[in-house]
Amino acid sequence: MKSGQLLADTDARFKGCKLELHPIKTKIVYCQDKDRQKEYSDTEFDFLGYTFRKVLIKDRLGRLQMNFIASVSKKAEKTLKDKVKILEIHKKTGSKIEMIAELVNPILRGWMNYFGKFNRSAMKRTLDCVQRRLIKWAMCKNFRGHRPCPCYTRYSHR
Repeated sequence: MKSGQLLADTDARFKGCKLELHPIKTKIVYCQDKDRQKEYSDTEFDFLGYTFRKVLIKDRLGRLQMNFIASVSKKAEKTLKDKVKILEIHKKTGSKIEMIAELVNPILRGWMNYFGKFNRSAMKRTLDCVQRRLIKWAMCKNFRGHRPCPCYTRYSHR
C-alpha cells in the first residue's frame, strides 16, 4: 500500500471516530531497523518528547544491530539543559550541597523517570551537561585552604 493511500485511509478512519489528523504534523514514517532496511525519506519522528528512530544497539547475545526505538528528543534535551541553566547553580557558592540538591533533584528525578524507560544511554549526554554545571559549582565554592574560583577573579593563578 502506498503511503498516500495509507494516509487517506487513516484520515477516513479517524473521521469516523470524530477525530482529525493534523495536516502538518501527520506523516507516514518507515520504521527502519534490522528487518526493514529499505530507504525512505521519513525514517524518524518526534512524539511526546521522544524521537523514534533507528539506533545501533546490543541485543541479548551481545551482537550489534539496528533497532527502531524511542530516545530522548533534542527538544527535550534542550528543555532540561535550559531549566538547569536558569538555576545558575555555579553562582550559589554560599549554598550547601543539600540546598543545591533540593533545587536540582526534583527536575532530574522527573526527567529520568519519564525518559529512562526506554533508551537510558541516550540520556547520558544531557546528564553529563548537568554534571558539568555541578562540578563548576563545586570548583567555584570557596573551600578552606583553596584558591578562589577563577570564575570570580580577574586573573587566574597558575
